[in-house]
Order: sequence, then C-alpha cells, then structure tokens
Amino acid sequence: MSDAPRIAILSRQAKLYSTRRLLDAVAAAGAEPVLLQPEHCLLMLNNTQTQLYYGSSLLAPCVAVIPRVGGPITRLGSRLLRYFSGAGSYCLNSAGALELSRDKFASLQSLVAAGVAVPQTAYFTQVGQRDLAMSALGTPLVHKLLGGSQGVGVSLADTPVAARGMLDTFLHLQHEAMVQRFLPGRQDFRVIVLFGKVIAAMRREASAEDFRSNLHCGGQASAMPDLPEDFAAIACRSAAALGLGFAGVDIMLAEDQRPLVLEVNPVPSLEGIEGVTGQDIAGTLVKALLQQALSPSLQPPL
Repeated sequence: MSDAPRIAILSRQAKLYSTRRLLDAVAAAGAEPVLLQPEHCLLMLNNTQTQLYYGSSLLAPCVAVIPRVGGPITRLGSRLLRYFSGAGSYCLNSAGALELSRDKFASLQSLVAAGVAVPQTAYFTQVGQRDLAMSALGTPLVHKLLGGSQGVGVSLADTPVAARGMLDTFLHLQHEAMVQRFLPGRQDFRVIVLFGKVIAAMRREASAEDFRSNLHCGGQASAMPDLPEDFAAIACRSAAALGLGFAGVDIMLAEDQRPLVLEVNPVPSLEGIEGVTGQDIAGTLVKALLQQALSPSLQPPL
C-alpha cells in the first residue's frame, strides 16, 4: 500500500478538462489521486460515526479533497464535503462556502456586507413587487436564475413589456425573481483567487450575437497579466467573504468605471484560464493544497 497522501477529486466525469488536469497534477505532486463520482457515494451514519462507501468499498482516508461539483448536485456535494471535513480532510472549498456561493442572491448579500460593490439587484417573490423593481432598475433588465452557471439562466429583456412578461413567467414557475440593472459594457474580467492570492486573470468579451461574455456562450478571452491592484483586492475580498479557498471572481465596470463584482464561482473551469494564460493553474492549486493540508497549524473550514 502506498504511503503517498491521497487527494480526492469530486467530479461526475473523469474526461472533463479540469478533472483530468487535476488528476495529473496530483500525481505529478507525488500524491495519490482518488476520483470520486458523487452519485456513486454512500454516506452511512452509525451512532456517533460517519462512513463513506464508494461503490461497495469503504473509502480510505484522504488528506484533502477538491470539489468539482456542478450546480445540479450542489447539495450532494456539500454533504460529501461535510463528511470529509469531519473525517479530518482539508477541503479546498467547504460545504457552507459551496452552498452560499451557489446562491446568487445570498452570495451578493454577503459581498455587500463585506463592503464589495455589486450591480444594483432586486429579489422578490410577488407580482405586486415587479413594477417597483422595474422602476428602480430600468430597462434593459437582466434576470438571473439563483442557481445558474456558465451563463445559463441569464436572460435580457430590452423593453418594459418584455421585462414584465419575463418576470411574470419566472414568478409563476419558480415563485421568486432576481433582476439586475443592465451594465452596457461588453467586457468583464475573470480573476482566479487561491488561498487569498490572485494567481491568474483574463479579460473576456461578449460576441456580437450575445450580451454574455462567458466562454461557454461564445465569448473571447485574452490574458490579463497587468490586473489593476484594486481589481485584485476586490477579488480577494470577495473570495474571503464567501469563505472560498479557490474561486473565480467575475468583475465588470459600471458606467462610471467603478469595478463591480457580478458573481463568484466556487468551481471555476481551468480550461479557459489555462489556455489563455498558459499558466499551470492545476499544478499551482495542488501544490498549495498539499501545503495547507499537511500543515498541522492549518485546520480545514467547517
């Protein structure tokens, strides 16, 4: 049996770029990579003990865990992270941080409480509040699903008529709505933060056919080695406010050129940022994680 430290990677698909890069980086760092597909895990509570079975086998201890958990299985991922934290594993991002950052409005509330500026945003649950929100935010108006990612679930209404129809539909279907003032720029900035430090950044620009700058929506990206100091400070403050050890912070300029944080991604893709910058983000992440996990003075967050 190998004496190498074991690092678990929670991911549904081993073939995904980010998962493959992390598995290789763990092995390159002299640790043993352990791929865990969350749906194949069984958690067992027995008196005062908790056990995790993968398939039919009891899982051996891991020194650390890297969550690559998509939005649809956030709750499953957070329950597994609670197990690992209780078992003494160092979690790159904790269960609480994952859940908070995946709730778009709750995460913005935490950012505002930490003094981070965000776009003007309204959350409401009744049709009677629709017109007040529209009056405050104006049109065009952006609606976001509270659990969307990669640009999915983000809609734009250009006129008051379109905005009313869109909001009525979402209120009927999901009984809540989150809307933001539209920011007219076509660029935003993805900043990668690892344990309180910026390790990479890129500038993204929306295509002519879409207002979203996400690479999954056709946006184009370029490396940003000259990230302004205030952007870096805001990104680090945002990750800290949500308790994230690793995060992708999305920043956009307001009309008066003030930087505003759009959202914070707890599971940022490595493919775009590594491809654009040429940096070994996976390797940097794993080395820093091992240092944190093997230091007796550092305890994993609950």
